[in-house]
Amino acid sequence: MGQHTPSVVIVGAGASGRGHVGQLASESGCRLVFLDKDASLCAALRVAGAYAVRLVSAHTRTVTVDGFTILHTSEREAFYPLFRDAGMLFTAVCPGNLRDVAEYLHGPFVRWLEECPPDDFKNVLCCENMNRSSTTFRELLLDGFPSTLREKLDRQVGFADTMIARVVARPSDPLKLLGEEYSEWTADRKAMRGPDLPSIRTLDLVEDQTRYLQRKLYIHNAGHATFGYLGFLKGYTYIHEAAGDSEIMAVCEKAIEESGWAIEKEFGFPAEVIRAYRSALTDKCVSPELPDEISRVVREPIRKLGKDERFFGPIELMLRHGRQPEWLLYGVCAALLSRIPGDEQSQRIAALLQKKGASCLEQLVGAPIPSPVLARIEALLPVVRERFAKRP
Repeated sequence: MGQHTPSVVIVGAGASGRGHVGQLASESGCRLVFLDKDASLCAALRVAGAYAVRLVSAHTRTVTVDGFTILHTSEREAFYPLFRDAGMLFTAVCPGNLRDVAEYLHGPFVRWLEECPPDDFKNVLCCENMNRSSTTFRELLLDGFPSTLREKLDRQVGFADTMIARVVARPSDPLKLLGEEYSEWTADRKAMRGPDLPSIRTLDLVEDQTRYLQRKLYIHNAGHATFGYLGFLKGYTYIHEAAGDSEIMAVCEKAIEESGWAIEKEFGFPAEVIRAYRSALTDKCVSPELPDEISRVVREPIRKLGKDERFFGPIELMLRHGRQPEWLLYGVCAALLSRIPGDEQSQRIAALLQKKGASCLEQLVGAPIPSPVLARIEALLPVVRERFAKRP
């Protein structure tokens, strides 16, 4: 590639980092630099020099991504010049790992700000399934950051909150990824820095990021999580199995009708746009061509029960606009009842639920919950436990 080819750093070379962000950035002509903590993955990618992404749609295609650099997190000195020269930095890690990424990048950011000219800029887009991901990352990065460099950081580094949606399955072969062609990706244009904003396929720089982020999180993520937790209780392995269960599908459709109504009232989306957005989720979740593991969807339930997250975010909007939630509460109950092997958050929920009942939600959510909502959840818990119990 030529000397003017833009380079991007992608922290996290897992399924989403390579199968979504990496694939689209590569097709847009960017030179990719991956950084990952998995030594075996780094070695496999380095030896192969390429990986394939099969993108499922009505016109399924396979994309080969090559010409990238892959570094292990131990290669700090080799990483710095690549970090220095990249105008864009993406993270594609689990939300719980953002703190580790911020600690790792603390040194490179300090070093770069100390030596870079005033007309050099970077933009950071954190591509996690969470509210305010890049803003959260910035707050983590600023912990212990030199006060003398904070003004320069604010002037020359953009932290644009991002909404990103594409299912990429967990691969059995790290060199062969399977994902959906569908990609929804927006970022907050106002938070960007510098004159040269990125041009990457499907990435839409928008003026009102909140409305798009909440539409995705409160409809698609809420529905996906509802499929996941109810499917987990029934003993399914994949989302398409849960979506094929008529009882689960009925609950999910009603839950995202509630959250869609709340988004429509809050942001003024046309009703037909919201209906189509809801259908896009339910239509694709029934397809077995892209097996999406429920174990991936249900992990970290406390985070997903947060006050601005996929359940209580739309519940709060519903209450604001004068409607009581009913079907979204099924997902809340299922998240409380799911005992996910090896998940510390699930274990903590089990202990709190046994001790306090539904009132433990205020501690888990981190905000007051209206008494009528808590009462309905308390009454619904045994119903969900019975109706969605694993069948012998």
